[in-house]
Amino acid sequence: MTQKDAMDGGTDPLSVDHNLFDARENSPSSMRVVAQELRGSLDGLLGKGGQPNGDIAQISGCGLSGNQIGMWDDALALATTVGSSNAGVKFAEVYQNFVDAYQKVVEAVEASADSHDRARRENEGNA
Repeated sequence: MTQKDAMDGGTDPLSVDHNLFDARENSPSSMRVVAQELRGSLDGLLGKGGQPNGDIAQISGCGLSGNQIGMWDDALALATTVGSSNAGVKFAEVYQNFVDAYQKVVEAVEASADSHDRARRENEGNA
């Protein structure tokens, strides 16, 4: 239904369900399950999953030199653009930033679960 239909006597398409969050529950145990799953994925991002991916040193060390490309003038010029300041180094930097942010998300979910547990205990008098 469009807004015009609502103005002509229909129901408002933007009406809010006031009971939407009545059954909402912040379950620390569910949060911890999510955090564990995220942490498992983080291990994979760090190369701890038995795969070679995620090894930042491997990613950043993939520059090419004149020895691999060639020693003529144009090859040497190309080697300087794909050498130590190549895309691999920049990708490794961005990848590390992503891993750092991901780690902070995992820690935040864990901290949130702890906070909810602590608040529940205090509210129930079991501090």
